[in-house]
Amino acid sequence: MPDVHLKGYILQLIARNEQMWDYDIAAEAMRAYGLGGDYWFGTVRLTLTDLFSGGLLDEIETDVDPEKTGGQPKLLFKFALNDFGRERMAQAGLLEASR
Repeated sequence: MPDVHLKGYILQLIARNEQMWDYDIAAEAMRAYGLGGDYWFGTVRLTLTDLFSGGLLDEIETDVDPEKTGGQPKLLFKFALNDFGRERMAQAGLLEASR
């Protein structure tokens, strides 16, 4: 299990991978923390919404792929960390831990 809170882990994950789809972020975060189910999937997606609305992430691309969302036509997002997000990570001591 990571030694950082979920929000910090998500930022580190995106920083390492440059760009990621929300469903890949959710799958990786849930695996890392040993979590599963719709509740935790939704929690990760809500956290991504929080990070995006706080200006730390940029939306790079959107898609609708029912195969990735259990047959439901839901909007999917690809995110990237922006300069403000990197600055906030550095201020919180998260940036060095992501390398």
